[in-house]
Amino acid sequence: MATALALAVPEGVASREQLEGHFGNPLVRLTRRVEKRPAIRAVWSHWAAAGVPSAIARDIEARLDEDGVLHFRFDKQAAFRERLELAGDSDPIDIRLKLIAYPAKPAEARRVAHAILAEAP
Repeated sequence: MATALALAVPEGVASREQLEGHFGNPLVRLTRRVEKRPAIRAVWSHWAAAGVPSAIARDIEARLDEDGVLHFRFDKQAAFRERLELAGDSDPIDIRLKLIAYPAKPAEARRVAHAILAEAP
């Protein structure tokens, strides 16, 4: 799991959290938070090289919530095999991008999302 997460998000601070499933089974959640501008740029470049921005731009309205968070998922098994692909199954790496938009309104967040996806190579 850590290998797939490192491919999907190659920068940032990683953390590990022990959880319990619905039936008492042990679960582990791995997260990686990217906040520094150089790291954000490196991750975005990594995704752009794999064609991710153009793939998510097709249905951006469905991926953007009212809080300005852009949602998409990578296929965890593909990432483990060193390929970035959007997920089509129920075993994904969940990606949430908080977009900074002023004023913080849904329409402005949509404008920012369209702009950054349009700029991606």
